[in-house]
Amino acid sequence: MKRTLLIIVLLAMGCKSKPEKQIEFIEGYWEIESVYMDNQMLRSFKINSLIEYFKINADFEGFRKKLKPNFNGTFETSKDILNFKIEIKNNVLFLNYIDNGTSYFEEVLLVNDKKLVLKNRFGLIYHYVPYELLDLSQ
Repeated sequence: MKRTLLIIVLLAMGCKSKPEKQIEFIEGYWEIESVYMDNQMLRSFKINSLIEYFKINADFEGFRKKLKPNFNGTFETSKDILNFKIEIKNNVLFLNYIDNGTSYFEEVLLVNDKKLVLKNRFGLIYHYVPYELLDLSQ
């Protein structure tokens, strides 16, 4: 029994995704789905006029930018951009932003090809799904 329990615990520990392997999933176009705080949904988004684009360079620095999708598949963008550096502390992935001399971070709680979950310094948890182009041919 103790041996079985030990094996289960070791398997569970081994299944936790390594932060280094999560980085590749951050880059891309993400659409906000909902916002939570203290396990309660604050807001759900059915339609979004803006999406988030994350770009990561080989040096683990990157930027985040809001884009407005157009019906023809292109995007409108502002000149606003948030630069960040990816850091791993205590096996946790963080996006550290520096904006006009102010620095803050978001913790990456979950990221894969279907979901991005970020937690900010105020405890707000943002759930994103990959952005999909509108199919107007139907």
